[in-house]
Amino acid sequence: MTFSINLGVWGSVFAVPACVVDRHIKIASEAQIKVLLYILRHAEDENSADTLCAALKLSREEAENALSFWIERGVLTESQGVLEPANVPQKADESDSVISKMPEPVKKHHTAVSRARRPDSQFVAKLLKEDALLAGLLEEAQTVLKKPLSSGDTATLVMLYDTFGLPCEVIAMMMNYLASVGNANMRAVERLGIRWADEGIKTAESAEREVERLTNSREAWGRVSTLLGIRNIGKPTAAQMEHADRWLNEWGFNDEMITEAYERCVNTKGAYDIRYINAILKRWNNSGIKSLDTLHAQESATKNKTTVKKNNSSKGSVFSTDGASFDISKYENTSLFDD
Repeated sequence: MTFSINLGVWGSVFAVPACVVDRHIKIASEAQIKVLLYILRHAEDENSADTLCAALKLSREEAENALSFWIERGVLTESQGVLEPANVPQKADESDSVISKMPEPVKKHHTAVSRARRPDSQFVAKLLKEDALLAGLLEEAQTVLKKPLSSGDTATLVMLYDTFGLPCEVIAMMMNYLASVGNANMRAVERLGIRWADEGIKTAESAEREVERLTNSREAWGRVSTLLGIRNIGKPTAAQMEHADRWLNEWGFNDEMITEAYERCVNTKGAYDIRYINAILKRWNNSGIKSLDTLHAQESATKNKTTVKKNNSSKGSVFSTDGASFDISKYENTSLFDD
């Protein structure tokens, strides 16, 4: 008689660092967990930012923010466009240990941040001699970043200027904005600079408008998070700022309506879900419902209409005379993410 173990789904596994669960899972977002698991599972593949976006249904910014989250926490490292598991030494404390058999280094995981090669030192030195504005930008960068620039830092700024075509004044405005929100580091400068170049933000006027938009979004999230009692650990995500900006500045909802949507989300889902709240507010906005009085009046009218139709149906009418009744709360629950 022979015996075998039916491993089922356990027949194919991959390693995850213990610190991901021990330290970071409490603060990691859904997108950040998804990105890390996908990269570890496909460690031997070439996963570009586009691959992550398509596979996980994330925006490019969400994917890049997720990668930065794990890089900043030492779970992944990046060197010239290559992402790989960090080489963390074993410690006596089991909570800091990493499973011994880590995946092989992930090769050629290109992201938008590393699409262009940084110029070499000879080119940088030649350009600085010829361009006084660029030399002035490097001086300002040291003041804004509050540290001397390394050769890599200098090369990054020259790349944004020469390769991506961002004027010095635009780069300076971008650095000052990042400093104002406590994110003055070269990685953030590079990432935001490339995004601005992609979006055509290459004049002082367009940069000023974008800084104003980002500031309004951040302030909107601050108001929403305080209103709902959400303690955000770390910096707000792009999705959080985008939703808050939409609710307050685009759709014009007041505090009462946002609180009502939040309470309905928690009552229905049992937890806070920003996408669910957004879906509720989207339905209300599309229906022109901007106050609790209007909401309650419409729901009361819908309830009364439904009661009348049920009474008519109980008297022998199989179908109502004017079509199916509309229950707004039911509609929110069944069609939340339909456009």
